[in-house]
Amino acid sequence: MPKKIDHTERKDHIIEAMFRIVHRSGFEKATLREIAKEAGLSLGSVQHFFPKQGDIYIDAIEEIYSRFKARMDEIAHHDDENIFDNAVRMIKQIVQASTEEERMENDIWMKFSIMATMNPDYHEAKNKSREVNYSFAKEIVMMLSENGFLSKDESIDEAANTLTIFIHGLVFETVMYDGLYDEEKVDGEVRRYLNGITIK
Repeated sequence: MPKKIDHTERKDHIIEAMFRIVHRSGFEKATLREIAKEAGLSLGSVQHFFPKQGDIYIDAIEEIYSRFKARMDEIAHHDDENIFDNAVRMIKQIVQASTEEERMENDIWMKFSIMATMNPDYHEAKNKSREVNYSFAKEIVMMLSENGFLSKDESIDEAANTLTIFIHGLVFETVMYDGLYDEEKVDGEVRRYLNGITIK
């Protein structure tokens, strides 16, 4: 009797194979054929789940968002009396530099964003990425504001937009110059930024 395939597990296995290829060699090398080879599957097996190249790209970036959001939600609901430290931890959930997996996810996110800028088929997914990050940045800014860390004249939307720009810039730095950044360095950069915008 043939072994029953867990479709979710198989899709995850294929996406993980794609992640490894993109991290090593970029999206241009992540063809369905190469993904099948990396996953140890036939091309037909991969195409059963992802008939077109774009299908796996969209699912893969959705998986990255899902992982980001899970970490964001976990820290956002962390019961911590120190609001400033909580904001630092929340930002570090996006600017990740503590594990190889976290660095890989940021590398893939950055490569996808660059590819999507040049391909209209992926503009919606790219824009969703910024919306997710902006929404999270706004949550951090609102938390700081509600606890008296920001001036009452400070615009929440403008502060959230500026924080989003800072986060994207730091993500880019940690991916491009990973040898310069460890968790302690990222922590210091985030604290320096927040000290610059808070009044406590």
